[in-house]
Amino acid sequence: MAPGTSAPRRVLGVDLATEPARTGFVEATWRTGAWCFVGPYPGDDESILERAVGAVVGLDAPLGWPDAFVEAVGAHHAHHPWPTGVDPVDLRYRATDRFVVDLDLGVRPLSVSSDLIGAVAWRAAGLMEGLARAGGRPLARDGSDRVYEVYPAAALRVWGLLARRGERYKGGRVGDPGPRALRERIVRALAGGAVGPLELGAGLEGAAVDSDHVLDAILAALVVTEALAGATIPPPSALAERASREGWIHVPVARR
Repeated sequence: MAPGTSAPRRVLGVDLATEPARTGFVEATWRTGAWCFVGPYPGDDESILERAVGAVVGLDAPLGWPDAFVEAVGAHHAHHPWPTGVDPVDLRYRATDRFVVDLDLGVRPLSVSSDLIGAVAWRAAGLMEGLARAGGRPLARDGSDRVYEVYPAAALRVWGLLARRGERYKGGRVGDPGPRALRERIVRALAGGAVGPLELGAGLEGAAVDSDHVLDAILAALVVTEALAGATIPPPSALAERASREGWIHVPVARR
């Protein structure tokens, strides 16, 4: 989607992993009527922070933990009683995770407090701290400070590029061509303008077909372009304070 006249015109998409080698990282700049993508770039923290200067960032990683989990672990660490009567669901899932589930898109965010994605969140926290140092102040985690939490699978469902629940576009080994073939269809649809005008730089289409990490990085950047145009779902007012701490997954608004 085209940016507004005053909107930033350079965005980064990062599919964060615990290791740089498995981190997808691309950049998109608006020019000549299209988002022009380049990359993939090395996925180390230094490279991400260097290119983030002056850009808006989409991170495919949780940006915070559930309030109830933080409070319970803090109490336990300080030798205070573990809170009684806490719903285990509140310990496992953030407000934004439950909001996404209620959208009924057929995808469910992992639990940052009890699934392996928590290790990725540690790295995201370090990146947020690096961005905060560069900006001279702590950053909100709800997208209001030019860092957006994204969930590529949810975006694909909204955009109609994952037509059936349970379709797998990640992974794919020898003898299991399904995910790769689906990535190829998704990349072809994106290059054809399914989410707006874009150009994928030399080698990037093939890289996105070969690697779901690169594809997710492209999708992360595209969600940011939607957010800049006001076409993602912001936190409801009742959840705004929690979202600033826990993070908020920006899901695109369904197109009519």
